[in-house]
Amino acid sequence: MKFVENLKKAAENTFSKVATKTGEIVEDSKTKYSIFDLNNDIEKIYTELGKEIYRGYKADENVSEFIEAKCAEIDKINAEIDVLKRKLED
Repeated sequence: MKFVENLKKAAENTFSKVATKTGEIVEDSKTKYSIFDLNNDIEKIYTELGKEIYRGYKADENVSEFIEAKCAEIDKINAEIDVLKRKLED
């Protein structure tokens, strides 16, 4: 009976560790996907910037406020990415 109890405890301990590790892997995967998604957002902003700069150039308009606003958006997203990367390192 002692052997069966020890075996049961060992199995429960193993299952608990596996469940914990699986949860960590899932959480890391979600974080990595969030980083990927935020990087895509930055790429979209780069495209918007390029289009607006060219439009402003063709129309001989000053687009510096637009550029500053979009650069601030990129800075904000990069800060979010940094937080997520630090989360992965912990």
